[in-house]
Amino acid sequence: METRKVQRTGKSTFIVSLPKGWAVRNGIKPGSIVYITQGESGDLILSPERTSQNLKVKLDIGDKSGEALIRDIIGCYLSGYRTIEVVSTHMTPEQKRDIHQIVSKLIGPEILEETGNKVLIQDLLNSEELQSDRALRRLRTVVRSMIQDAIDSLIGMKKSLAQDVIQRDDDVDRLNLLVSRQFTEMLRTGALSQSSLDVITAFNYALAASNLERIADHAHTIAGLAIEHSMPVPEEMAVELSRISAIIGGLIDEAISALLNRNTETANSIIERTKEIRREAMRNLEPIISSSSAEVNQEEIMMRMVVSSSIARFLDHIKNIGEFTINMTHAQLHNS
Repeated sequence: METRKVQRTGKSTFIVSLPKGWAVRNGIKPGSIVYITQGESGDLILSPERTSQNLKVKLDIGDKSGEALIRDIIGCYLSGYRTIEVVSTHMTPEQKRDIHQIVSKLIGPEILEETGNKVLIQDLLNSEELQSDRALRRLRTVVRSMIQDAIDSLIGMKKSLAQDVIQRDDDVDRLNLLVSRQFTEMLRTGALSQSSLDVITAFNYALAASNLERIADHAHTIAGLAIEHSMPVPEEMAVELSRISAIIGGLIDEAISALLNRNTETANSIIERTKEIRREAMRNLEPIISSSSAEVNQEEIMMRMVVSSSIARFLDHIKNIGEFTINMTHAQLHNS
């Protein structure tokens, strides 16, 4: 650790010199801009000006296609690159299709140029335009609607509604990747310019977004049941599912509000309630699974198993968000 003595210039301005090694490594010269962010604990974080040079990457994909290619582009996106130049000696129509597919599922990037062997992707979204807290609120709204509509589609045998739920899963993926990207960018640059978030908060927001994305995946699973199965949901199961979906929606609202407001009392309450709700839901949904009666419909058993498992996962991820709130709040208190 290096130390510097604070000096005064004029009547009211304090100045401190920058470590020469750091300045040289980051290309700092007279007239350069540095970002200064104050953390909640009072720390000042310096980061060099983010030039277009260090936010560009050239990605040679060779003959990669499909999931491997998509993962590479997502990796560049999450790393905070503003410009991704995708090249290949000869880019196939399949590769271009995969590139277009993943770009359409990301928030910010657009394809600005396309030739026979190159696709230029440019991120047009200012990181300040959709901050993590706003993205979390949007995620909360989408995930709540997915759970409600997934269960409604299963109970009402509404295949078109179930298909709509599955399509909304893409929106959740896009928002989750955006929150993860903003956290990674904070780690790379020291801070997002003008960001009010500290690293601890950004980390826990990214964890919460990831858990909301997993909840959405299980809503997707229930919607898939509505499409695949043709049998009606038994009446007592339908009543229980309607009751549970309303409770889970309320818990998601409370969990995200507690996280954003650092409310550990609410978070602890949510954790305890998820345990009791889980016990009650499993008691009402699972009894038929253990029955050995030949009259039991095997399709109904499978439906109950999948739905009860998804509901258990809903509650696990909500409990996780409550724990993130407590962990984040205590970490910040320790640093203050």
